Amino acid sequence: MGQEEVRGEGGKSKDMNARRTKKEEKIHKILTTTVSLLAKKGYENTTINDIADASGISRGLLHYYFKDKEDLVAEALTFGFGSMWDRSLGEIQSARTPTQLVDTMIEVLKKNVKKDPDFSALLFEMWVSGRRSTKIRKVFNEGFEEAIGRLKGLFEFASSIGIIKINKDESEGVIRLLLALYHGLAIQMLANTRIIDDNRLWIPIRRVLLSSLENKSE
Repeated sequence: MGQEEVRGEGGKSKDMNARRTKKEEKIHKILTTTVSLLAKKGYENTTINDIADASGISRGLLHYYFKDKEDLVAEALTFGFGSMWDRSLGEIQSARTPTQLVDTMIEVLKKNVKKDPDFSALLFEMWVSGRRSTKIRKVFNEGFEEAIGRLKGLFEFASSIGIIKINKDESEGVIRLLLALYHGLAIQMLANTRIIDDNRLWIPIRRVLLSSLENKSE
């Protein structure tokens, strides 16, 4: 193979990578825009045209990437779940004591609701939409199971190095309880933002969390 052919093959490879990157960037923008619109307008009030216009692309191109609105919303929900848990767990895993872990979990909850209330509200709406859509329900359930799996791995690792004390057989139950507490508090904070900064209300919550995670052997 001559140098001209080698350069030609190399040029084709670069062009393909550039096209792939451009496509990925477009899809990322569409998903980001979809999450934002759904959070602000709700599922029923967000149309394919709204998403196409806000993404700066044609409706035809949007349908090239996604079959229909349900398909797009399912992908956007997966994307939103992943981003939220990557960000949240990235902060939580830096804790080195039960107190740090509990305090970080509380701050992550407050931050998620305070800085991105629309997405927090969207999760509750998507649960309702999932009752009517098998695809959205599947993605919603998978998002929760992924969160449980990732938290389980994190907590079991923290337990193995002595940061917290959780029986391995009970870890999933503890995590589901914590998630129930998380989402229950989130919906209350969305309804009444005063709760976020009322330190008195967080004292018993912090105590309950510590009692479930603190290493009693210390």
